[in-house]
Amino acid sequence: MKNKLFPISIGSGLLILTVVYSAFQNDLTAVALSNRFFLVSLPFLIIGILLWIFSSGFFDYFQHSMKQAVNRKQKKKSEGLTLSEVGQGRYFFWLIIAAILIVASIFCVILAMI
Repeated sequence: MKNKLFPISIGSGLLILTVVYSAFQNDLTAVALSNRFFLVSLPFLIIGILLWIFSSGFFDYFQHSMKQAVNRKQKKKSEGLTLSEVGQGRYFFWLIIAAILIVASIFCVILAMI
């Protein structure tokens, strides 16, 4: 429960900050809010999707072959994390924040069309 509460609070805080910023810019329309919510959510969405793809193990074989090619000249084994271990379970944090902001953006678009 605590793990899901932290990204929800960050997403909610970003919603409030975006609305306050729009109010200070005197551009508090539904379309402007929708655009800003979407632009704020894009970095979180990109990071979350990249970590999700890495955690799936899609690039592990490529990483393994690159390590073999590089270590062939050095004759030593380099130990490190595989890409599937880097983003394991951490992508959900980023995607929750992005989902909150994108849902708010879609809500504002629907509100603007009415």
